[in-house]
Amino acid sequence: MSSLFLILAFLNLIDTSKGRTECFLVTGRLRCPTEQRKAIGVKIDLLDDDPLPLESDDLMGRTWSIYNGSFAVSGCGSDFGPFNTPDAYIRIEHSCPHRHNGGSRVIELDVLPIYLPRVINLGSIYLDRYLDDAP
Repeated sequence: MSSLFLILAFLNLIDTSKGRTECFLVTGRLRCPTEQRKAIGVKIDLLDDDPLPLESDDLMGRTWSIYNGSFAVSGCGSDFGPFNTPDAYIRIEHSCPHRHNGGSRVIELDVLPIYLPRVINLGSIYLDRYLDDAP
């Protein structure tokens, strides 16, 4: 784990010509109360939001959740300009059933601008909920 931090810290020092490079490490645990096995092997992408019209979001890292739904995804991103930092978010593609929809869905969560060596822990993420659900 410490070698991962060293590699990401080194990547942070090189190629500053594009702008400011920042690295992230995001952890959490996916939960699907209706079918817990649906929280295993879920793809999680760490992306940099690029709002320009002809630019797509940059993939900074990708991982899959393990047997208990836990995940850790890391990656670095840079945006043009010395004061422009990456706008990180995670995208989770899953098939945890919801009372209105049993199909595959995508959840996107913004990531706070907390950079390595600090770790962002999102805690438990319940896949069977929508934003319009009552708490």
